Amino acid sequence: MIFGSIFNGIMARVQNLRAQEQQAKAFDMLKANESELRNLFNSEYYKDYIERADVQHLINSAKELQKENTQLLKKRATIMGGTDEFIGANQKSNNQNMASLFGNLAAQGTTWKDNIYNNYLNRNSDFTNKRFGAYTNMANLFQNSSANALSEAGKGFVHIDNALANIGSNFLKTKFNF
Repeated sequence: MIFGSIFNGIMARVQNLRAQEQQAKAFDMLKANESELRNLFNSEYYKDYIERADVQHLINSAKELQKENTQLLKKRATIMGGTDEFIGANQKSNNQNMASLFGNLAAQGTTWKDNIYNNYLNRNSDFTNKRFGAYTNMANLFQNSSANALSEAGKGFVHIDNALANIGSNFLKTKFNF
């Protein structure tokens, strides 16, 4: 009985050490993933939206279209006899369109940053929940292990008590012939 308890105690300790190693690996992986998420967030969130390739393509296309429209407008004005005021008014309209484009891009940039921020918060919350779940599981395991150890110790004392009672009973029987 005593050797079985000692062996069970040793095996429980070995298993506990293995579990702690695996928990440490899991937490290291979680830290690495959090760091990667933070780096990705920083690289994307603080990037200038206007410098993105898709936005640059849109801006360059709009500039090219404006340039072509201005050249076409000047050719038409030359052929049809348009005044400088007419050309100026159309160029002003083209410039207002470009300003509107940049205003829309600024609004899209704000939405883009908001989405990055919200995605970061959601993913970071997932990491927090995973860590919280792991800590809760560890606490439950420690409580269960403690309860099991106390239960086993209690059973050991019952066995010792029964053994002592048997020894005492046998002693009394042999000494006093009960």
